[in-house]
Order: sequence, then C-alpha cells, then structure tokens
Amino acid sequence: MVSELPFRDTPALEALASRPDRLAHLDPAAITAAQDLLRVSKKMLGAFAQAFAAHGLSPGRYSVLMALDVQRPSMAPSEIADRLGVTRATVTGLIDGLMRDGLVAYADSGADRRRKAIALTPAGAALIDTVLPDIFQRMADLTAPLTADERRTAVTLLGKVEDGLWAMGGAELETQA
Repeated sequence: MVSELPFRDTPALEALASRPDRLAHLDPAAITAAQDLLRVSKKMLGAFAQAFAAHGLSPGRYSVLMALDVQRPSMAPSEIADRLGVTRATVTGLIDGLMRDGLVAYADSGADRRRKAIALTPAGAALIDTVLPDIFQRMADLTAPLTADERRTAVTLLGKVEDGLWAMGGAELETQA
C-alpha cells in the first residue's frame, strides 16, 4: 500500500518556484491555503464516513435519509437530487440500496400516478433518530474550538471557496455521495 503525503508535506511551493516561466502568476499563499483546505476536508470526510459506517450508512445514504426526514411525507427522486446537488442517476442508486435495506419505499403520490415519490419507512425514520445524536455531536465538536464570530466567518469564507469550485468546474461538480 502506498502511503499518502499530507497535502502540506507535498513540495508544491518548491514545484511552483521551480517553474517561474509557467507558474509565476500563481500566489504561493493561495496554493498553501488550498492545500490546507484539502487536508482538513480529507480528514473531515474520513471522520464522518467512519461515523456513518458505524450505522451502516455512507454520506450519500445519510443525505437522502435526511432530505426525506425533513420533507415528509415524501419526495420525488428528482427533488432529492436537486436538494443534494447530485445527479438523478446518483440518487437512483442510493434509493435502490436504501429500498433493499428497507429504509425507504415508494409512497402514494396522490392523483399523479406518473410521479414516483419516495418516503422513509419506519425503519428509516428510526435509523435517522438513532444516527442524529452522534452525527450532530460530531458537528458540534468540530466547531467547538471556534467562537460564534469565527463560525460565522468560517461559513462566509467557505461560501467563497465554494464559489471558487463553481468557477473551477461549473455544473459538472457534484457533491460526494
């Protein structure tokens, strides 16, 4: 198995400095900030993935269950995809797995029988009730070192970083499912 270097330990600044003809226009502080964001993001994703896995979930499956939990009684798969910022194909795969596990089911869609609606099953609702205290505690612990002002600043700054992602890749970027 190949061990990975933390982003901060990669020789990015040296590589930048060694190519002044092609990379002189780039700000070394921007490269360092991006590396730090990537490093922390990777650790956060790993920590939360472990928490979800302890409950038999992935981040994507958790996201679908949460979307359905707050939008009861049901949602169309396309609405779930839009809410989560993922493709319909991604949501279809997640829903199929959640159905196999008995956590979601097709719901009565009323007069329009062409509209597929998905709803939590009692088992899905119970799982969310079980998972939330752990996940929300982790979220609170994650930001506990920050003051209220620092949390607001972090949210603002992360919004700007997200804008950078859109500028970088536009609509092709999909959140991790």
